[in-house]
Amino acid sequence: MSEYEFPETLIAAQRAYWAADAHAQEVTDALPSSIAVLAGEAEVSEEQRERLAEARERRLEALEALNRHPWWATVDGRHAAWKALQQAAKA
Repeated sequence: MSEYEFPETLIAAQRAYWAADAHAQEVTDALPSSIAVLAGEAEVSEEQRERLAEARERRLEALEALNRHPWWATVDGRHAAWKALQQAAKA
């Protein structure tokens, strides 16, 4: 058991970040390879650029929500607390 008591909103924020990060990775994985683009064999469409920008924006917003959660102001040793949050959010 963790020495920290995490509010559900913080655990939800961690999970929301993971989901946004996974979505951004899926969008990135769907792009043509950079090697093909540089070789002129493929092109990134405007629609793909927009989807990637939106996914990255959602990921950044989720990360900001996680990092700005008021609970962080109540704890010393943020790194240890962050590691414990990772475990709690996985459970």
